[in-house]
Parts: sequence; structure tokens; C-alpha cells
Amino acid sequence: MSSIPGFNGGDNIEESSSQPIEIEIPYKAEWRFEVPFKTIMKLTVLEGTGEIFGTELPSNVQVQFSGVKYSVYSPLPDGCKISYFSVPNKENYNISSEDGEISEYISEETPMEQYLNLHFALELYRQQATLSNLNNSNIDQQNSKKLGPKVLIVGNQQSGKTTLAKILSSYAYKMDRVPILVNLNPQDGCFALPGSITSTPISDSFDLQSINGWGSTLTSGTTIHNPKQPLVKNYGFTKIQENLELYKYQVSKLGVATLSRLEDDLSIKNSGLIIDTPGLSSKDDFLVIENIVSDFEVDIIVVIGNERLSIDLRKKFKHKLASSHLEILKVHKSGGVVELEDSFIRKTQEDTIKEYFNGDYRIPLSPFKTEIELKNFVFYKPVELLEYMSSLAFLPAGDSFTPETSEASEVKKEDNALTKYYNELTEKTSSNLENSIIAITQVSDNNKSPRDLLNTCVLGYAHISKVDETKGKAKILLPFPGAFPKNILISTNVKYAE
Repeated sequence: MSSIPGFNGGDNIEESSSQPIEIEIPYKAEWRFEVPFKTIMKLTVLEGTGEIFGTELPSNVQVQFSGVKYSVYSPLPDGCKISYFSVPNKENYNISSEDGEISEYISEETPMEQYLNLHFALELYRQQATLSNLNNSNIDQQNSKKLGPKVLIVGNQQSGKTTLAKILSSYAYKMDRVPILVNLNPQDGCFALPGSITSTPISDSFDLQSINGWGSTLTSGTTIHNPKQPLVKNYGFTKIQENLELYKYQVSKLGVATLSRLEDDLSIKNSGLIIDTPGLSSKDDFLVIENIVSDFEVDIIVVIGNERLSIDLRKKFKHKLASSHLEILKVHKSGGVVELEDSFIRKTQEDTIKEYFNGDYRIPLSPFKTEIELKNFVFYKPVELLEYMSSLAFLPAGDSFTPETSEASEVKKEDNALTKYYNELTEKTSSNLENSIIAITQVSDNNKSPRDLLNTCVLGYAHISKVDETKGKAKILLPFPGAFPKNILISTNVKYAE
């Protein structure tokens, strides 16, 4: 890589690369590694087969990772031989809070065999559903068609729930299945941005080089065949406790849409659901788990590494267990699960947003910058839990109380209920929009009702980088050129500065 004339070659990251290191991973062992954000690891599989969370690495093809805590598993008797070297990451090299060294080791203590057995047990359910639906293929028997397994994964914070969801989804895809992966953790940007919950048919391998290893969002392209098309519900926060009522409402609506998606596609119907969750372990979280089980008609709960939670759930759902409508399984937690610092999580979220608008080193994108007049749009913002504990918070922002007719009173009552979830941003509070991620809806202010705002689909996201209140304008970044389809926008609590 040559330097630009007139500048020194200090930015040439290849010149300061480390010497290649070769690693031999034994059969059924894991090579666990952590790469800081200020370093890029370039890895190649030289011999054998290696996979990361169920997704197989290509042979003799260089892949690169930065800011990850991954492991390469060797599933075949021949083992796996890899080679890697590191170079500085120019974009993140000024991060002073972390060491630039790669941490790595081999472990032969892994729960992968147990996870593989779980996959085969789920595959048996899928085969039964496929056979049943094949025998009941006529139109009169559509309602009797059997669904594939609907699996809910629960456990403590950072217990490996997302890793298991990736493994089960990847192995199902290898068996020509199309399971729906449901991400109910708004902290992650799973085929969308942080602050959202999603439901996505997995019809292709995960893209390990993308942020979080899911795959690029829709703006950076999809596969030619069977593209991943997520159903997205906007929550607006990254922690469920910030507005638990709104979270449960959006989970319920995503459940309805997901079960409808199952009915529309037989291959998805036979494959079932794999549901990833935020950390749910205490008795206070039982109501959330109970709602998820009901909303998605869950028939298998997998508990990771928490015997107490497994026992408590058996007591909670003993009526369903007795009627064979539900199974509860406990699996081991991997010793490779590491604690994620808040700074690591936040940096990953920022990189997810950056990838959404700008793409990555393989597929760079050119986002569209424009300016809008604030008066032409109506902005709503999700309400934090403590805000609506006050009775005043149930009044629409900027409104005062006046006597109303009974018909108007009913509309007002519904509006008041809405403010548990969203508040309209007035001119006095428009400065809160700066550096915000905005959810683009298909609701117009001309025919808006409170339920429309809650139930609207997310068409995409925009970023407001600057607000000029004196001129009543805002600078905005869009993933592609074009006008807003409607004038109702939802400002999330997720911030991002370019």
C-alpha cells in the first residue's frame, strides 16, 4: 500500500504487521481469542475445518476481525490448522483504554457436543413437522399443520445466549432449514440498529466479518437468493428496564407478526423459531419470560448454566409441563464466555450504526446528507420509566386540559394511554434530537391514531447530526437518497456522533 504524495507513510498499516503465527486446533477443541478494537487480526484456515459459532470458515481465504471475542471450534477428527497475523487498526488506533495485544488460548473443555445434541433433538422435531405437513398438504387441513420447534433461550447476563442462538441457527441452515431468529435483546443490532427487536429468517450463512457477526444490514446489500429480511419493531432503548411496558408491548406485536410469518412459508413453518433474550434470571423477570412464552407460543425453554432459574421455571410452568405443551432443558455455560465491559458494548453499538450508513471495508457505502425543516415533521420519543410514574406524564406534551365531548374524551383517553410509551417533542425540546437515531415510520400526521404510532413498522433509520433551532432546520443522514415516505418520525434514545 503506497502513501499519498506529500504525506509520510505512517498510516501504512501493512508495514507494522506482526509475523504469521500457526495454530493447530485438536478435534473437539476450541481456539478462543480476543481482538481489541485497535488491532485487526487476519486469519486463514490452512487445513481441516474450523467454525465460529456454527458458521464454517472458508478454507485458504483470509478473513479479518477487530473488536471481537470469538472462538474457532474444530468439529472433525482431522482437526484444524490456522494461521493469523495482526496489523494496527487505523480507525481505532487512538483508543487509549485498551491494550493492542491479541489474547488467545486453546481449550478442550467445551459444551459444543451438548449444543450439537440439542441441535439434533430440534432437527427431530423439524422432521416430524415436515412429515406431518407433507401428509396434510390439502387446503382443508391447513389449520392442522404442525409447527417446527419454537425455542426460547434464557440465562444470566453474558452467559452465552446469543452464541447458542447463532450455533443453533447455523446448524439448522446447514440442514437446509430456514429458522426464524428472534432477537429480543435491544442492546444488540441484529440485522437492524441497537434499540430495536427483530425477527429474521436465516436462509444464508452468517457474515462473521460484519459487526457482531450477524451479517450486514439491508442497506449494504443482501444475498441474491433468499435474502435475510427482518421484521423490525422499534423500542428506542438498549435496556428493557427503561420502559418495561413499551418493551413488553413491542415484543407482543413482534410475536404476532412472527407467527403470521410462519404461516406464510412452509419451509419456515417446519423450521420453527430460535429466540434470543436479554439477561433474564431473577424472579422479577418471570413475567417477561411468561409473556414471551405466550406471545411466541414457545414449546421449548433452554436455560444456560443456571440451575436455580431452571428449577424456578419448572415451578412456574408446571401446568404446561404436565400437559406436555412445554419442555425445559438446561445446558452448560461455555468456559469461553467473557465479561463484556460497558465501553466494549457501546463501541460495538457505534460500529453497528456506522456500518449501517457507511458499509465496511468490503462494501463501502455513500450515505445521503440533506437538510429538513422541522415544522414539516412530527417527532415522538419513547418515555423513560421514571417519567411516566408522575401523573402529569400521562398528558400529551404541550397540551392543557379542557372539557370535551364524550367522543373526544375517548380519543383523549387513548392519547393519554399512549404517553406511557411516547411523548411528542415540541419546539422547546427539539434540541434533544441532536445526534439521535431516528426511526422512519409509515404513519402520517394527517390520519394518525395512537395505536398507529405503536404498531407502525420501521422502514429504516436516519441520523440527525445537527439541529439549528433558530432556522428550524436539521441536518440529517440517510442510508440512501430519497424523501421521507411519511412525516411521523420516532427519535430513539440511541445516540451517535460521526
